[in-house]
Amino acid sequence: MAAVVDAGGEHGDMKPPAAMSRVSDLPAAVDALVVGGGPAGAMAAITAARAGLRVLLVDRVAHPRDKVCGCCLAPRGQQTLERAGLRHVLHGASSVRSVHLRCGRRGVRVRREGTAVISRGDLDAGLLAAAAEAGVTLAWPFVATLNADGSTWLRGPDGERPLRARLRVAADGLAGASLRDHPRFVWSVRAGSRMGIGTTLPAEALQVQDDEILMCVARSGYAGAVRLPDGRLDVAAAVRSEDLRGRGGPAAFVGRLLGDAVRDAEALTQARWHGTPHLWRRRRHLHDQQTIVTGDAAGYVEPFTGEGMGWALATGAAAGEHAAAVLKGRGTMQAWDAVVHALTRSARVRCGMVSWLLRHPWLVSAGVEAAGWWPSMAARAAESLGAPRTEAARA
Repeated sequence: MAAVVDAGGEHGDMKPPAAMSRVSDLPAAVDALVVGGGPAGAMAAITAARAGLRVLLVDRVAHPRDKVCGCCLAPRGQQTLERAGLRHVLHGASSVRSVHLRCGRRGVRVRREGTAVISRGDLDAGLLAAAAEAGVTLAWPFVATLNADGSTWLRGPDGERPLRARLRVAADGLAGASLRDHPRFVWSVRAGSRMGIGTTLPAEALQVQDDEILMCVARSGYAGAVRLPDGRLDVAAAVRSEDLRGRGGPAAFVGRLLGDAVRDAEALTQARWHGTPHLWRRRRHLHDQQTIVTGDAAGYVEPFTGEGMGWALATGAAAGEHAAAVLKGRGTMQAWDAVVHALTRSARVRCGMVSWLLRHPWLVSAGVEAAGWWPSMAARAAESLGAPRTEAARA
């Protein structure tokens, strides 16, 4: 097995805390409603509750949930957890030491120290437990609707009811529907954006070393694989939706991308594949008079480098702090967009550059060859993705 990250703390059973599941049990009013129980939503709820707000966090699915993406945390994401006193949620995570980049017949291993790997089930459970400890009220499965007139509705298995929330935080990810009917928060999807697909495979399905991320690039897309602490393999790919049609579906498509790394093709066929909407997207506005948007719900840029988890955790933590500042008269809703841009701008530029590169396999192939000649330079480039923020960067 891979090396284990020394995160400290006690290793719990990684089961999420109890949550409300009946409409009649929900509070009638709260200071802050957080929609979405992923890393961004959990961090927003934690920081808002620690600042003294009454917080309700709802999610449209019950936890624990089957979630594939986001198992890799680059150093910047770990830094956010450390500063929030939440390093213990990574206890038992494994460590990545290199990226094995393959393009056609060429391949190279590039040093990339510091990335932690943990299943999303364990990460989400740890963060939600921390939210409950901070005093957050958890509720699922509830679908939230955040209307433009300021009204908020929660629909659960046993009915629907309104909720009075002084401030709302939308953190329900790329596929979230809480703002679907709100005209201010329409998505802008970049032309040519790819969709994400992913699954979890048995330990022997692929040839992947314990301490590496395998990344395979081709003209039709790219796929990555990493071994989870329990030995299973987390696989994610970015593809054009039209390329999946007529090519045997996700299993066959990803199998071709991974090439001779596949040991058990039947495992790919039998796996349960999950898909995302188009990945490269943004919202023109990230706030209204009562709502702020954070995490992937605010925007996403390919590819899967661990950067996305970093800015989800960072903007989530900032959202809770900003909500408290606004409600206590020390901040404005209008300032939120600038906060998000300051936290994510450089990371998204880097991801955009990598995404452009991955669309040109001949450049990747040339880069693979160059990395073989100058490994230290390649390592510095790889480790710049998801690097911790410095004091100067936060100033």
